[in-house]
Amino acid sequence: MKSLAIACLALAATGAAPAATLIGSGFTAPVFLGAPVGDSRLFIVERGGVIKVQDSLGGVSTALDITAKVESSSGERGLLGLAFDAGFATNGRVYVNYIDKTTLSTVVESYSLTASDIGASARTILTVAQPAGRSNHKAGWIGFSAADPGNLYIATGDGGGGNDPDNLAQNLTSNLGKLLRVTPGADGGYTVPTDNPFVGVAGNDEIWAYGLRNPFRNSFDRTTGDLWLADVGQSAREEVNFASAASGLGRGANYGWRPREGSIDNPGVGDPAPPNLTEPVFDYGRANGDATVIGGYVYRGGGDATLDGKYVFGDFVSGRMWTLDGTTATPLASPFSGFQLTSFGEGGDGSLYAVGLNGDIYLLAAAVPEPAPALLLALGLAAGGLLTRRRRS
Repeated sequence: MKSLAIACLALAATGAAPAATLIGSGFTAPVFLGAPVGDSRLFIVERGGVIKVQDSLGGVSTALDITAKVESSSGERGLLGLAFDAGFATNGRVYVNYIDKTTLSTVVESYSLTASDIGASARTILTVAQPAGRSNHKAGWIGFSAADPGNLYIATGDGGGGNDPDNLAQNLTSNLGKLLRVTPGADGGYTVPTDNPFVGVAGNDEIWAYGLRNPFRNSFDRTTGDLWLADVGQSAREEVNFASAASGLGRGANYGWRPREGSIDNPGVGDPAPPNLTEPVFDYGRANGDATVIGGYVYRGGGDATLDGKYVFGDFVSGRMWTLDGTTATPLASPFSGFQLTSFGEGGDGSLYAVGLNGDIYLLAAAVPEPAPALLLALGLAAGGLLTRRRRS
């Protein structure tokens, strides 16, 4: 997991923040958490191939078990990603990203969690062959942007090996080391959006952006639709990339790997920097035990003014966390020690969570609950009565 491992600012070693609250424990190697917008439940992804659901009272059940399909016994393989269909409230459909036990390929599938036979509802969307014998750099994140409805983004690592030995991240005929963008079919498969950057020109049609090493954890801002993409470095720099929805979500961006590592030339190779390079908005070195960036979320829950509108991220090896505001990283108190933090997560209401490989789930910042309609009506009637009394007085 270690190898999951432009500000260029030093990161402080200590910091203060709202106290994290333990809200779940006993999960088996959880690597992701999410929820559909408006849903009070939390969906926790276990690396071995199980998705658990924790309800608002703390009860836990199994929503999906595909352990028979998932290879998770070595390296960075496993069930790695989860995304929710826009129509989840009615169709129960989710998308998952995992490494297949038989082929060792990356597989993106969809399931309906409300089907009478969940297994029979499986639809294969896309597969990406992985280099034989390499068990790292599988990435695994998938997601939908509110700014680009209907299109699924899929992050792939370079397939493993030091310094991307086959230079796959820069190879536009390979889907490794990329951010892919496809439109899933209702019955499986996919179509390619016609505005993908390499449609009709040299390069695979599915590719949206490239030059990535291991973009393990990424996110879309639930308010703006902006993309935050954290790419794990080789030996020197950890990087955070940003693409605004207003400017096209990084269409065709080259994030630089393998010629570049963060904001520097990759010391492990002599490749020249690409002329169309997109630099990270922030990167950091290996001081204080840091070595593997874990991308997070822009907090939009409204319940914590100190975090509001800031990007929260961390590091797997050190366990440390920070907020990023512009190019300034501020330490955030972390509930995890080293080699535990695997993901951040967002609740259906915008609450912010952190996930530990040790099975613990922490609430970092709650969301402000929306007033119930009855309460709003009561407040409106009360306000109206007050105005009436004032007019009469």
